[in-house]
Amino acid sequence: MDRTRRWPKALLHGWLSGTLTFLVLLIVVGALPTGAWAAGLALYAGLVLPPAVVSYRVRGRPAGPRELPRPQRSTPPMTAEVTAQAERAITRYGELLHAHPYSPGEAAGSDELTDYSAALDAYEQAKRAAPGQVPAILAEGRAALDRLAAVPRATSGLTWSKGEGTMKLAVPRPAPGVPAVLVFETDVAQRFSVHTRSGPRGRRELLLDGVLGPTSAQVGVAPQDAESLFVEVSACGPWRLALRPISEARRLADGGLLRGHGAETVLKRGASRTVEFEHLGDAPFAVRQLTRSFRPAGLLAEGRGSARLTVSVPGRGVLRVDTTGEWRLVDPGA
Repeated sequence: MDRTRRWPKALLHGWLSGTLTFLVLLIVVGALPTGAWAAGLALYAGLVLPPAVVSYRVRGRPAGPRELPRPQRSTPPMTAEVTAQAERAITRYGELLHAHPYSPGEAAGSDELTDYSAALDAYEQAKRAAPGQVPAILAEGRAALDRLAAVPRATSGLTWSKGEGTMKLAVPRPAPGVPAVLVFETDVAQRFSVHTRSGPRGRRELLLDGVLGPTSAQVGVAPQDAESLFVEVSACGPWRLALRPISEARRLADGGLLRGHGAETVLKRGASRTVEFEHLGDAPFAVRQLTRSFRPAGLLAEGRGSARLTVSVPGRGVLRVDTTGEWRLVDPGA
């Protein structure tokens, strides 16, 4: 007990004890003579102070040892729900791993191969680990996949159709009757537009329109039964284009992240109803929904400059990002 709190109680005990004793002495001995009041006060103080000191010492004495309750260990029970959550997380990570666009090539660096190996190992480790360890293991695997998503995809293996200025050309399709991905690139900033036709005299449809810098646009093309895609390019300087199979379009799975620069069509394979879209730079941007045949189905978001938005999407489907700047898509499904 604090000394400042012990003294008042100790003095109170001494005063009560001394006063009672002094009153008893007065009654027994009788009234003191006039000249003996000083001695009486000294006697009174002697009767008050000793009990106060004793009370102070007794109350300040620590209590004897007593057994304290042992702390209980708080170990979370491994319930069936925890195990089920871990299994669902592993399943979602496996889907994300399967849908990830990265594939190690001959020119892959050591950092890329290390991240790729870490992403694969995380899936195997999570399947063997205890349920409580699964979130941390999968977090490391997702971080490795995020770094791989930022690696530019190689386009050196494509068969390019090159031109300059305004031209019309027929580009062979990877497979007739299915969608494809058109890759359009230029090494200089210039105004351009790309139209497609269903045939030499077919209906003309706008595919790309804007200002393209030293980067690429990779957008989906609707399926046609023809073996070639008829394209009209309007530009001022040199350019090149190629067609990719639809299987090479990037996929956004549950908990996935994609980074890009320029216009791109993305296959959304997660079941979540929202995606997080972040845009960098001063350029205008738009996020659109496409049908499964890559036809326009609605505008989801648009604006200009830096922005971070939560966009409502219809679950699985096709999204298209239109911009000349950098952007990021995140599926919060995990």
